[in-house]
This record gives sequence, C-alpha cells and structure tokens, in this order.
Amino acid sequence: MNTDRIRALRDEGALAERYLELGPLLAAADTATVRRAGALLGGLSCQDVVAANPGIPTIAISVTGSGTIAPLLPALTGELARHGLAGQVSVGDPGAYALHLARPAAADLTLCLLDASAVFDRIVSPVWTVDDVGTAAAELLGLLRGFAASHTERGRGALVLTTAPLWSSWTNQVLDLRERARLGAVWRRFTADLLELGTSADTVYVIDLDPLLGDLGPARDARLEGYAHVAYTDALLGALARQVGHLARGLCGRPRKCLVLDLDGTLWGGTLAESGGDGLDMAEGFRGEAHRRFQRAVAQLGSQGVLLAVCSKNDAAEVDQVLRTHPDLLVRRDDFVTVLAGWEPKVATVPRVAERIGIGVDSLVFVDDSTTETGLIRANRPEIAVVDVDADEPATHVDRLLAEGWFDATTITAEDRERAEAYRTEARRADFRTGFSSLTDYLAELDTRLDIFAPGPADVARLAQLTQRTNQFNLMTLRLDESAVRAALSDADSVVAPIRVRDRFGDHGVVGVVFARRDGGTVLIDNLVMSCRVLGRGIESAWIGELLRWAAAQGASAVIGGYKPTPRNGRVENLLPEHGFAPIDTPAGFDPAARWFRHDLAELPGPVANLTVESALPAPAGGTR
Repeated sequence: MNTDRIRALRDEGALAERYLELGPLLAAADTATVRRAGALLGGLSCQDVVAANPGIPTIAISVTGSGTIAPLLPALTGELARHGLAGQVSVGDPGAYALHLARPAAADLTLCLLDASAVFDRIVSPVWTVDDVGTAAAELLGLLRGFAASHTERGRGALVLTTAPLWSSWTNQVLDLRERARLGAVWRRFTADLLELGTSADTVYVIDLDPLLGDLGPARDARLEGYAHVAYTDALLGALARQVGHLARGLCGRPRKCLVLDLDGTLWGGTLAESGGDGLDMAEGFRGEAHRRFQRAVAQLGSQGVLLAVCSKNDAAEVDQVLRTHPDLLVRRDDFVTVLAGWEPKVATVPRVAERIGIGVDSLVFVDDSTTETGLIRANRPEIAVVDVDADEPATHVDRLLAEGWFDATTITAEDRERAEAYRTEARRADFRTGFSSLTDYLAELDTRLDIFAPGPADVARLAQLTQRTNQFNLMTLRLDESAVRAALSDADSVVAPIRVRDRFGDHGVVGVVFARRDGGTVLIDNLVMSCRVLGRGIESAWIGELLRWAAAQGASAVIGGYKPTPRNGRVENLLPEHGFAPIDTPAGFDPAARWFRHDLAELPGPVANLTVESALPAPAGGTR
C-alpha cells in the first residue's frame, strides 16, 4: 500500500528528504488513504521539508470552525503532500471561529469550517421557531460579511468558508410539515447568501458542502457530534480537504492547462481501427449516451480555457476524418489545439503535446482507459496528471475526469476563454515560419507589436492570474491575489506595467506584467512574469529596455531586480545579467533566497529590431525623491 512506503520513509527519518516522492505515491489515492498518509506526516515540519527541497511551493494554512476541527488536519496534510506543496497547518480552538476570524493568523489560507451549530447556538432558548432560526442565520451572515470585508481590506491571503448542511435531526424537530418546509426555505436562503459572499469579495471563497454529500456515505455521526462536537465524518472531511487542496494548488501557481484525451474507449466507445467511424458509440444506446455526456463535459471545460488535445493509437488520417465529419461528435477537430495519432507508446507521445503547444509537461492531464498506458506515464513521467477511465463503464467517465479538480481556478478571465484560439493561431505562425530561410526575415514579416499599457480595474484579475499561474518565466515567483494587485495600483510609489502583444495573425492578449516600486532614487523590480508562448521575439528585451529608459528619464540612479530560483524558473536565471544588470550582495531587508542584480543606467539599451513598441509607463506620483 502507498502508506506502507510512507511509513517506511518515516521510520528511516527520510520523509523531508524524499517528500517530493509522496505526490506520485498518492496521485491516485482515495481520501481515506490520503488521510492515513497525512497522519504519518503529522510530525514533519514545513521548515525541514523546505530545507531539503529548495524551491518547493509553500503555503501556511490556518483552520478554525464552529465545532471540533482537529480531525480535518491529517486529511489536509495528506492532500498538500499529494500536490507537492510544503504546508504549515495550524488548528484553532473548537468553536472559537469568531475570535479566530476577528484576530486572524498570518496565513496564506484561512479555512473556517461551519456546521449547523453556528446558527442554532445563537438561539439562547432551548425552544425555537423557524423565525428564530431565520434571525440567527441573518446575524451569522452579517458577522461573516464583516469578517470577509476586513479580511479583504487587510489583503492577507485567502479566506475560505464552507456552507453548513442542515441535518434531519434539526428539521424533524419541527412537527408542522408546512413549517418544516419553511425551515428548509430559510436555510437555503442563508446558504445562497453565503455562497454569494464568495462571488463578491476579493480573496474570499465559499466551498459548498451540499454537492459533496451526494457522492459520500454518511456525512454525520450522531455519536461524534454529540460527544466530541465533530460535525462531520471522516469521509466528508476528506472530501473537503481535497477541495481545499485544489484551491491551495491554484494559489501556489500549480494549475493544469491542457486536457489530453485518448479516443477509443474514452472520448467514444468502440475501436476506430476495427469498426471504422460508423461503428463508434457516441450517441445512441446507454453506452453511446454515456460517451456523449463525457464529450459534453469536455466541451464545457474547453469553453472555459482548458486546452484540449488528442493522443491516440490510431491512423492519423482516420482520426482526422472522424474528428472533422462524424455527425454525432460534440467536440470537433477545431476544438483541439493539437492531435497526435500514431502507434508509438503514449509515454513518448503525450509529452510531445506540451512541446508542440509550448507549455510545461507538468501542465498536462492525460485521460485514457488503458491501464498499461497510464501506468507507464505514472512510472516514467510523474509530473503528468493521469486520470484512469473504464471503457466498460463510460457512465463514470465524467465523475472521474472532474474528481480531482485539476483545472479549478480562483478566477476565469477573458484571456482564459480565448486561450485555445491563441494556441491554434500559434500553429498558423509555425506554418508561416517554414516559408522563411532566416529567423530575422520571419520576425520582420510577423509584424509583432508590444503595448506597455496602464492597467485599469478590468485588468486586475488577469494580472493576479499571471502571477499565480506563470512558473517558468517568473523572476521572483511572487504570487499576488486581486486585492494585492489593487493595492499596488493604488500605491503612489508603485508602477504596474503589463504588456499586450499582437502580430499579423492576431492578439495574444495580456501576456506579462512588471511590478516595480520607487525607493528613494532607486527603482526596484518586485517581479516580472511573462507567458512563454511569446518567447523568441525579443519581447522581454524590449520590455526591460523600456523600463530602464523610463527609470533613467525619471532621474533614478539605478534599477535593482532579483531572481529567486525554483525547480521551474531556470530559464530566467540569466535574464537580468543578459540585460546589463551586475550581481550585488543581498541588500538589507531583501529576500536572502534570491540573487540580486543592479543596473546603473549608465549605458541604456537601444530598440529591438522587428518590434514596434508603444509604452505608457507613467511618471511616479510626486516625482523621484
């Protein structure tokens, strides 16, 4: 069992050193196994994990709730290990959620687990009416709104609340069936208002527990609730921990971007090479309808920015024919950014999807009904997320695809929804490139235009997302939420300079952002991030050159920037030195884990050939001190 290996590592004293092996071990584990693994990790400190694994993403989580929440700790600890995150999880006193939220800990994520007692404990009398419940629920909602507003104002991490299911042990105490129905209506209005709170406040998220209940066994144990004030069973706590793990992964910049699909037995029923296109199941009968539901779910993900790709052991021409012409198929050839069909093992071909569209291999999620193919990828390419489906049970495909929340995001932006078209356009650029004998001629004809613009409120979500989701071209891996971006935009000494790129084939959208600030006569680059899909055109050189010339024009004496190494951003290790920055000792108060560089602005770069630049870099308010 997976936990046997973890127990052996613990007994050897090697858990911290071998921590990154736990993710692949737990990749396909159910929540009960993850909880057992988390219990084995209970004595492991986040500091030891970070010391043994430099650059590992870290997240501090503070947990509170209206009941006893300690049983959530092992499940949450296991989920963080499962996603390759070094977590520091602290648990507050039982029932002390109001005090905890009023005086929040310095955490990246604060989780408040609510149950029905949070409402009913506000009713002083042992005898209550439905109106009493409505009043108590409204009071609690007002309290939570106040906590959410103050949390957003402080701009410190994410606040995650849960809804509170209403058990039959409460509703059945109301004997009048009409009043019992009214209690249900009151509770649902409270739940709906609480969920709305998660849509209206920056950095506040609400996890709805009701959908989890339908997929679980008993979610309540009367003895645990009565004797230990534990409102939920391990099954529900494990499911909640999995949801929080997905959110933590997104906050730490570990999203998945591309869904790679097998065809036979996965996207459709049957085998193309045996039955031909006319013999495939994807519309009629129980199995055909199940595959059609799966196609609909795939299309839904694609509409929200998930890149769709195919990796199939089939003849390429036959695959192309079915994807373009089959009358019952809901996802067509043009919905996929790339299609790889042939007879090589998929452990070799699935990674090529990332290569062809210019993303990291660790951005892929691969779905296949062949345990041989998925097993080889798990063993040899553990950075690829794998989803096993059963060709004999296509009705379970949708649940298996969505169970891990691989593509969950804190925000879906307009750029996300247009991403697939951007990558398809990139393929047209690649075809265009083949007609030129030199890169210089190609770039000249591509007519690339770089716009450094002043961002407004509509750009905040995209800029936050760039910091959270960009890993390779990211100097300091400084993750910002929307409230932190707004704070930078309102700071008179800060400069937020995003870039938009377009060329003869279309608009790439907002693909990068610099966060800088004035410190006396020096300009400090807090971070620079850029999408890798626009590399190779000199865009980063033109961008940095404009920043340096702007700083000099403002009277600055130098520009200082840093590079903080991670396992994924090695491609920008020399970005600053290559642009005239010289290494310096770490300035006082600066991050000692980063390498620091200084440009004295004595020799400024000229323009980059084959690029047209429009810059709206502002003068800092008040001038340079």
